[in-house]
Amino acid sequence: MQMSMLRLPLATLALAAAAVPALAGNYAEGDPRPVAFSSTVSGAAVAADTRSWMASAPTVGYPEGNPRAVVRVQENSRAMVQADTMNWVKSGLAAVQFGEAGADPTNPAYRKAASAYAELRNANSGPKTSQAPIGEVAPVR
Repeated sequence: MQMSMLRLPLATLALAAAAVPALAGNYAEGDPRPVAFSSTVSGAAVAADTRSWMASAPTVGYPEGNPRAVVRVQENSRAMVQADTMNWVKSGLAAVQFGEAGADPTNPAYRKAASAYAELRNANSGPKTSQAPIGEVAPVR
């Protein structure tokens, strides 16, 4: 019994001793940790190189200009978005899109709802008025 109790600590020590080199790293190939190395270039040389680069560097953006076109987006008021959403719900398009068939343009129910939505949208696209609130505005507290 005492012999088996002595074997376990000895086996543990032997395995730990075998693992020590693996944990220490392989210093024969060099230290894998990064090392700060000193520069051989003087500060004056770096400043001169920076000045020469700044003389030829583009001032802003791309040197050939901005080749990408700017996309303009339409701004809608909350009331306009809410009205459009209500048209979407009233036309039945919401029920069709979130139903079992989904937004399938070949489905007759979808086409009917889409045409109803287009009619409601065109009916409400009369002359645009001011987006300012009408009537009294409640003070913000």
